Amino acid sequence: MSHTADVVIVGAGIIGGSIAFHLLERDPRLRIVMLEKEAEPGTGATSKATGGVRFQFSTEANVRLTQLSYRYFTHSEAVLGSPVDFLRHGYLFVTTEAATLEQCRRNVALQRGLGVPSELLTPGAIQDHLDCLVTRDLVGGSFCPDDGSADPYSMLRAFLARARGRGLRLLTDHPVVGLVREGERVTGARTPHGDWSAPLVIDCAGPYADQIGAIRRLDPLEAVPAPGDGDRAAADPARGVPADRGPRQRLLRAPAGPERGAHGRDRQGHQARPRHRGGLGRLRRGLPRGRGAVPPLAEAQVMRAYAGVRDPTPDYHGILGPATAAPGLHVACGFSGHGFMHAPAIGILMTEILLDGRARSMDVAALSLDRFAAGRLRAEANMF
Repeated sequence: MSHTADVVIVGAGIIGGSIAFHLLERDPRLRIVMLEKEAEPGTGATSKATGGVRFQFSTEANVRLTQLSYRYFTHSEAVLGSPVDFLRHGYLFVTTEAATLEQCRRNVALQRGLGVPSELLTPGAIQDHLDCLVTRDLVGGSFCPDDGSADPYSMLRAFLARARGRGLRLLTDHPVVGLVREGERVTGARTPHGDWSAPLVIDCAGPYADQIGAIRRLDPLEAVPAPGDGDRAAADPARGVPADRGPRQRLLRAPAGPERGAHGRDRQGHQARPRHRGGLGRLRRGLPRGRGAVPPLAEAQVMRAYAGVRDPTPDYHGILGPATAAPGLHVACGFSGHGFMHAPAIGILMTEILLDGRARSMDVAALSLDRFAAGRLRAEANMF
């Protein structure tokens, strides 16, 4: 059986939800169907997001994505109709390495040039921000008071509620098993329950983006380089455990596992799978190091742990826009762990690309799929 729509969105996570919301806000006449392989929306990578929202990036594109998204966190009730529990508590980055401090200095210069109130800190100033932190081996760091955290599920629920109110058809238990094609052009998506024909198909499947069909040949990744020396929150990763302050609790994050490709494969090309027990083991192994940097961690108790799969690209920037080798297919994935905080911007920009013919709110060249073949890569340094 074949069905028709104007737009098919693959994936009901935060990226797909934002795109559906923004498209229907602009044009409520659009017939949009969202196909989700799980029984509920948001149970993939979005459900494992820690909720961080930050301006402290090393590239203009990532800073501007946060700027474009920020009002959705600070004014969520006015924009989305419901709260997302945003807390403006600031992000503190510290380091023991002179080279990393120099990168922090470049980052802060870029951020301040774009209007972000971040600042470079001496070890003494760091102590003022977090008095329980041992600073004797630190060389400095950076802080931005506007960074914070919010609840991913609340934002996704708000996006989907507004989109459904404007006609979005969300179908769960509908995995996309292939693309419908006419020559090179993508004309729809195939599921076990029947095909959906549409002139526009948007791949928002995150780490599983290549599973929607013959999209592997569009995959820019053969191997993902090791991450840089980006330092995070309360302690240098070389001596401690990164920490996220969520809306209701403090969350300790274990060091990241093997790097994954943008479409969910590890460096050997095998499909990545979440290893839920691994997160707890890594956390327990990391706590002794963290206690040296933040002594109160000696009293910390591990209440629960979970693990998710990120979708990093070689330069830690997302992929947004048309797949030129497959007309009709657009991609919104590879956000390298920043999908939640940048989801509002991605929805805005994809809507502009589809309805206006180009992104108007910011330059998206750094997010183009074509950048890989052209070698136009500038890696994000502030990763953890």
